[in-house]
Amino acid sequence: GKVWKVEQKKTHQLFAMKEMLKARVIAKRSVHSVMNEKKFLSQFYHPLLVNMNYAFEDRENLYLVIDLMQGGDLRYHLAKNKKFSEEQTRFFIACMLLSLEYLH
Repeated sequence: GKVWKVEQKKTHQLFAMKEMLKARVIAKRSVHSVMNEKKFLSQFYHPLLVNMNYAFEDRENLYLVIDLMQGGDLRYHLAKNKKFSEEQTRFFIACMLLSLEYLH
């Protein structure tokens, strides 16, 4: 699917909106994966995880409105920097451990 940067009109809060074409989800046999993604995201809320705020659909598309992470994810930073300092590594590991502890 595509991901759009969107703004809630009432609060001016920014989100990322993931748009998935229903026909493509069905053609790729990803219905189960998409439903699991929505179910999983709807069960958790944590400041170190990407949280789902809304989910809706129209005739052609499914939409997940999730937290906008403008700083990038770990994969982005790994590709950009190739290596981290010891302090940066400790920070990322601490974030991962806190997230995993929450999910556990």
